[in-house]
Amino acid sequence: MPLPEYLITIDYVSEGEVANLIRGFIEIQGKKVRFSGVAYGRFGGQNFSPQFTPSAKKSLSALSGDFEKLEEDIQMRLVRGEFDAKPGKDEKHHHHHLGEEQEHK
Repeated sequence: MPLPEYLITIDYVSEGEVANLIRGFIEIQGKKVRFSGVAYGRFGGQNFSPQFTPSAKKSLSALSGDFEKLEEDIQMRLVRGEFDAKPGKDEKHHHHHLGEEQEHK
């Protein structure tokens, strides 16, 4: 069974040396479900480990029909940069694909 359409939005990214803490949400079937996670990948390739609360997992299971499949798809989309980046009200917009070099000022 295919996954329903969904969008990923990142609304917070920390500026870590090796890893970045990330927060955002999934929009699926008219609902927003929050997640957090760690993005890393300067050595040996990119990776992202999304974390969902037990209630978020339950919601996503009900909305998608297969939480494990959805979680894997979310992880792959995040690694490929398939998400929207929206800064918080006091942050500047910055969108950085994992594994890309950043210009340090």
